[in-house]
Amino acid sequence: MRKPEPVAPPEPPPLGDEDVDERMFPEEGSAEGCASGECIPVAEAAPAEPEPPEPEPPPAMAPVATSRDNPNRSLPERWRAAVETVKAASVRHGTALANGRLQSMKAGEIVLGYPPSAAFHKAAVTAPAGKAAVDAALASHFGRAVKLTIMDVPQTQDVLPGGMGLSLSEQDTQSRATHEKSTEGKVRSHAAVRSILKMLGGEIEHIQVYEPERPPANLPDVPAAPDD
Repeated sequence: MRKPEPVAPPEPPPLGDEDVDERMFPEEGSAEGCASGECIPVAEAAPAEPEPPEPEPPPAMAPVATSRDNPNRSLPERWRAAVETVKAASVRHGTALANGRLQSMKAGEIVLGYPPSAAFHKAAVTAPAGKAAVDAALASHFGRAVKLTIMDVPQTQDVLPGGMGLSLSEQDTQSRATHEKSTEGKVRSHAAVRSILKMLGGEIEHIQVYEPERPPANLPDVPAAPDD
């Protein structure tokens, strides 16, 4: 049996002018290319800067403590006013301070001396509970913390400059003795009293002076002068 001869594939048609143009000139892109801006690289947006943190609120101002100390007065008067403030808080500890002798009084520091006869009052001030009560009352009076230094002094002490060196209790005792002596002299020398004594033929044996309790120091509230 005879096999059929293989059939050759058909030849491609000859290239025309249109095919030549297509090979020499590539096909143009669509009108939506660079003309529309699609091929232009897009610049990346700069990262947004972080917002600055909100400023912290200013710290609250501490309340300004008022002072009842009047620096325009003498040191003994200022010390008496401070002791009266302590007495208002605690009579016992205020009395203990009144029996101490003021040695010095500077800005924020007070030195108080106790003679041997005032050892009981010294113990009341130096005890932990007494010291806490006195420190709190003095801080309330001066408008700030005050360092109170306690020391021993001899029983007989010379008066220090500025009228210091005597306790308030000793000053009051001397003032009362002077007042009683002056009052007794005025009574004995009074014309009416002398006339009655002459008429009755008697004499005065003793004169008792009754004096009301010393009023507390009433000093105006004056702010303390700032320290240099």
